[in-house]
Amino acid sequence: MKSTGVIRRIDELGRIVIPKEIRRHLGIREGESLEIFTEEDQIVLKKYSKMLEFADFSLKLCDYISNTMDDLNLIVTDRDKVVSTSFRDDLVQAELNSQFISFVQSREIYESTSFEKKCFGNVELSGYFYVQPIISSIDCLGLIIFYKQQAYSKEEKQFAKFLMQLIVNKIDIV
Repeated sequence: MKSTGVIRRIDELGRIVIPKEIRRHLGIREGESLEIFTEEDQIVLKKYSKMLEFADFSLKLCDYISNTMDDLNLIVTDRDKVVSTSFRDDLVQAELNSQFISFVQSREIYESTSFEKKCFGNVELSGYFYVQPIISSIDCLGLIIFYKQQAYSKEEKQFAKFLMQLIVNKIDIV
Protein backbone atom coordinates (compact mmCIF):
# COMPACT_ATOMS: atom_id res chain seq x y z
CA MET A 1 0.00 0.00 0.00
CA LYS A 2 1.38 3.39 -1.01
CA SER A 3 1.55 6.15 1.61
CA THR A 4 0.35 9.54 0.43
CA GLY A 5 1.54 11.48 3.45
CA VAL A 6 -1.93 13.02 3.76
CA ILE A 7 -3.60 13.00 7.18
CA ARG A 8 -7.26 13.90 7.68
CA ARG A 9 -9.34 14.33 10.83
CA ILE A 10 -12.70 12.62 11.27
CA ASP A 11 -15.48 15.14 11.97
CA GLU A 12 -18.24 14.76 14.59
CA LEU A 13 -20.42 12.84 12.10
CA GLY A 14 -17.64 10.32 11.31
CA ARG A 15 -16.81 11.80 7.90
CA ILE A 16 -13.43 12.30 6.29
CA VAL A 17 -12.54 14.15 3.12
CA ILE A 18 -10.68 12.24 0.43
CA PRO A 19 -8.14 14.70 -1.01
CA LYS A 20 -8.85 16.00 -4.51
CA GLU A 21 -5.53 14.69 -5.85
CA ILE A 22 -6.35 11.14 -4.74
CA ARG A 23 -9.92 11.34 -6.13
CA ARG A 24 -8.57 12.61 -9.45
CA HIS A 25 -5.84 9.94 -9.57
CA LEU A 26 -8.37 7.14 -8.92
CA GLY A 27 -11.12 8.63 -11.09
CA ILE A 28 -13.55 9.01 -8.19
CA ARG A 29 -16.20 11.56 -9.13
CA GLU A 30 -18.81 13.35 -7.04
CA GLY A 31 -21.84 11.19 -6.38
CA GLU A 32 -20.07 7.87 -7.00
CA SER A 33 -20.28 5.06 -4.48
CA LEU A 34 -17.40 3.47 -2.60
CA GLU A 35 -17.31 0.05 -0.96
CA ILE A 36 -15.82 -0.03 2.53
CA PHE A 37 -13.79 -3.02 3.72
CA THR A 38 -11.76 -3.71 6.81
CA GLU A 39 -8.48 -5.59 6.63
CA GLU A 40 -6.97 -6.23 10.05
CA ASP A 41 -6.41 -2.69 11.37
CA GLN A 42 -7.02 -0.91 8.03
CA ILE A 43 -10.06 0.59 6.34
CA VAL A 44 -10.03 0.02 2.57
CA LEU A 45 -12.17 2.08 0.19
CA LYS A 46 -12.86 0.70 -3.29
CA LYS A 47 -14.83 2.19 -6.17
CA TYR A 48 -18.18 0.41 -6.37
CA SER A 49 -19.60 -0.76 -9.68
CA LYS A 50 -23.13 -2.16 -9.77
CA MET A 51 -22.38 -3.42 -13.30
CA LEU A 52 -19.64 -5.72 -12.00
CA GLU A 53 -22.28 -7.56 -9.94
CA PHE A 54 -23.95 -8.40 -13.25
CA ALA A 55 -20.82 -9.19 -15.25
CA ASP A 56 -21.95 -12.81 -15.73
CA PHE A 57 -25.28 -11.63 -17.10
CA SER A 58 -23.67 -9.15 -19.50
CA LEU A 59 -21.17 -11.83 -20.58
CA LYS A 60 -24.09 -14.14 -21.47
CA LEU A 61 -25.62 -11.32 -23.54
CA CYS A 62 -22.27 -10.83 -25.29
CA ASP A 63 -22.00 -14.56 -26.00
CA TYR A 64 -25.52 -14.54 -27.43
CA ILE A 65 -24.66 -11.60 -29.70
CA SER A 66 -21.43 -13.22 -30.94
CA ASN A 67 -23.27 -16.50 -31.69
CA THR A 68 -26.25 -14.95 -33.50
CA MET A 69 -25.14 -11.68 -35.13
CA ASP A 70 -22.05 -11.95 -37.31
CA ASP A 71 -21.43 -8.29 -38.09
CA LEU A 72 -22.40 -6.74 -34.73
CA ASN A 73 -20.02 -6.49 -31.78
CA LEU A 74 -21.14 -5.60 -28.27
CA ILE A 75 -19.20 -3.89 -25.49
CA VAL A 76 -20.77 -3.48 -22.02
CA THR A 77 -19.10 -1.07 -19.61
CA ASP A 78 -19.51 0.31 -16.13
CA ARG A 79 -18.72 3.98 -15.50
CA ASP A 80 -14.96 3.54 -16.01
CA LYS A 81 -14.05 0.22 -17.63
CA VAL A 82 -15.19 -2.48 -20.03
CA VAL A 83 -17.12 -5.23 -18.17
CA SER A 84 -17.71 -7.66 -21.06
CA THR A 85 -17.46 -7.89 -24.81
CA SER A 86 -18.73 -10.16 -27.55
CA PHE A 87 -15.57 -10.17 -29.64
CA ARG A 88 -12.29 -9.35 -27.86
CA ASP A 89 -11.28 -10.64 -24.45
CA ASP A 90 -8.36 -8.19 -24.27
CA LEU A 91 -10.89 -5.33 -23.97
CA VAL A 92 -12.26 -6.56 -20.63
CA GLN A 93 -11.15 -4.21 -17.83
CA ALA A 94 -9.82 -1.68 -20.40
CA GLU A 95 -10.25 1.92 -19.24
CA LEU A 96 -12.82 4.11 -20.99
CA ASN A 97 -11.44 7.20 -22.66
CA SER A 98 -12.67 10.67 -21.70
CA GLN A 99 -15.23 10.77 -24.52
CA PHE A 100 -16.96 7.60 -23.28
CA ILE A 101 -16.83 8.86 -19.69
CA SER A 102 -18.55 12.06 -20.86
CA PHE A 103 -21.31 9.90 -22.43
CA VAL A 104 -21.79 8.27 -19.00
CA GLN A 105 -21.89 11.61 -17.21
CA SER A 106 -24.19 13.33 -19.71
CA ARG A 107 -26.28 10.18 -20.31
CA GLU A 108 -26.28 10.92 -24.00
CA ILE A 109 -26.73 8.52 -26.89
CA TYR A 110 -23.98 8.73 -29.46
CA GLU A 111 -23.90 7.47 -33.04
CA SER A 112 -20.93 7.59 -35.42
CA THR A 113 -21.77 9.35 -38.65
CA SER A 114 -18.51 8.22 -40.25
CA PHE A 115 -15.75 5.65 -39.79
CA GLU A 116 -13.93 6.52 -36.52
CA LYS A 117 -11.10 5.37 -34.28
CA LYS A 118 -11.80 4.91 -30.56
CA CYS A 119 -9.46 3.75 -27.81
CA PHE A 120 -10.25 1.44 -24.92
CA GLY A 121 -7.14 1.46 -22.75
CA ASN A 122 -4.37 0.37 -25.14
CA VAL A 123 -6.76 -1.16 -27.69
CA GLU A 124 -7.78 0.93 -30.69
CA LEU A 125 -10.90 0.06 -32.71
CA SER A 126 -11.91 1.54 -36.05
CA GLY A 127 -15.46 1.47 -37.35
CA TYR A 128 -18.91 2.77 -36.51
CA PHE A 129 -20.01 3.09 -32.89
CA TYR A 130 -23.46 3.32 -31.36
CA VAL A 131 -23.46 4.18 -27.64
CA GLN A 132 -26.49 3.71 -25.40
CA PRO A 133 -26.24 4.71 -21.69
CA ILE A 134 -27.49 2.17 -19.13
CA ILE A 135 -29.74 4.23 -16.87
CA SER A 136 -31.23 2.64 -13.75
CA SER A 137 -33.41 4.70 -11.44
CA ILE A 138 -31.59 8.04 -11.54
CA ASP A 139 -28.05 6.77 -12.08
CA CYS A 140 -26.11 5.99 -15.25
CA LEU A 141 -24.39 2.66 -14.54
CA GLY A 142 -22.41 2.35 -17.75
CA LEU A 143 -22.75 2.00 -21.51
CA ILE A 144 -23.83 -0.46 -24.17
CA ILE A 145 -21.58 0.09 -27.17
CA PHE A 146 -22.26 -1.50 -30.55
CA TYR A 147 -19.28 -1.60 -32.87
CA LYS A 148 -19.27 -2.64 -36.51
CA GLN A 149 -17.75 -1.89 -39.88
CA GLN A 150 -20.77 -0.14 -41.45
CA ALA A 151 -23.45 2.33 -40.35
CA TYR A 152 -26.28 1.20 -38.05
CA SER A 153 -29.82 0.40 -39.06
CA LYS A 154 -32.85 1.67 -37.19
CA GLU A 155 -33.48 -1.89 -35.97
CA GLU A 156 -29.98 -2.16 -34.49
CA LYS A 157 -30.48 1.10 -32.60
CA GLN A 158 -33.76 -0.24 -31.24
CA PHE A 159 -31.95 -3.45 -30.27
CA ALA A 160 -29.40 -1.40 -28.27
CA LYS A 161 -32.27 0.24 -26.36
CA PHE A 162 -33.80 -3.18 -25.76
CA LEU A 163 -30.50 -4.54 -24.37
CA MET A 164 -30.15 -1.50 -22.11
CA GLN A 165 -33.67 -2.03 -20.76
CA LEU A 166 -33.00 -5.76 -20.31
CA ILE A 167 -29.91 -5.02 -18.21
CA VAL A 168 -31.70 -2.32 -16.19
CA ASN A 169 -34.65 -4.63 -15.50
CA LYS A 170 -32.28 -7.39 -14.33
CA ILE A 171 -30.47 -4.94 -12.01
CA ASP A 172 -33.67 -3.38 -10.64
CA ILE A 173 -35.25 -6.78 -9.89
CA VAL A 174 -32.36 -7.91 -7.71
